[in-house]
Amino acid sequence: MKSALVLFGLLAIAVASGLATLGYWQLGRAEAKEALLAGIDRAQGMAPRSLEEVLAEREDPSFSAVIVSAEAEVDRQVLLDNQLREGRPGVRAYVPLRRPDGSRILLDGGWLAWPLRSESAPQAALESRDGPFTGILLPPPGGGIGLGGESAEGWPLLVTRIEADPLAERLGGLLLPYVLEPLDSPRAESVRAGMLPPERHRGYAVQWFGLATAVLVIYLTLAWRALRQSRNTR
Repeated sequence: MKSALVLFGLLAIAVASGLATLGYWQLGRAEAKEALLAGIDRAQGMAPRSLEEVLAEREDPSFSAVIVSAEAEVDRQVLLDNQLREGRPGVRAYVPLRRPDGSRILLDGGWLAWPLRSESAPQAALESRDGPFTGILLPPPGGGIGLGGESAEGWPLLVTRIEADPLAERLGGLLLPYVLEPLDSPRAESVRAGMLPPERHRGYAVQWFGLATAVLVIYLTLAWRALRQSRNTR
């Protein structure tokens, strides 16, 4: 009896630990999104400066308002897949901006609906290919770009996450590890519309912590009953 209780106790602790880990992960997601929104709000109050000047001054230029002199390569767009908006399937489009020195940075072209995958992939429309382009430097979404298999040989390129090195090789030159969010389409609003808010992540964290607690309480209750029944039958 005691050996079985110990075994199930270890199992309960392992399950509860896994659930608690998910809770802490959700808390981390909430903090990261709060930092993103706060950084965007600060940058929107800044006067834009040239990208070259900002890169020279700051080791991490994230959340800086910048002006980028570049040419938009609208025929080589990158589509970030699995982007739901109010239950509608779609993608987020990114347009490479080629700078005079040959390096590139991705311009966020916004969310595009793509309900039927049998139809051609949507692409962002820009008013002009020529710069300058004004916006906020942000970290790439989703923690990096991984190439998607559906468009591995052509453009637009479908990806599942953003990672600079593989994409730079595909584009044929240096790709800066940032995304330019246009100032005329504030990312803070689009982020709030297209992602789970920090409050929702905290709610999920409470649920995971609650499940972890429930597992331990159930185990302790059953173990106490089993021990009491064992004593009564002696």
